[in-house]
Amino acid sequence: MQKLEAGKNLNNIIFGLIAIISLFAFFKLAKVKASSKQLNRDSRINRFGNQNTNNIIEGESEEISDEEDK
Repeated sequence: MQKLEAGKNLNNIIFGLIAIISLFAFFKLAKVKASSKQLNRDSRINRFGNQNTNNIIEGESEEISDEEDK
């Protein structure tokens, strides 16, 4: 019985260390920013609506209906 408990303790220690190392790596990598070449491009998506919308194509739209014309 004591051998089983020692295995559980070792298991907890190993997975605890893996979790701590993973969190450390995540928070270190979270500080990495995109390069200026990626940030300052013309075809960038307007995610928040507060930037110029000069890359939107103007055109007409029409409603599409799933019902058949009768």
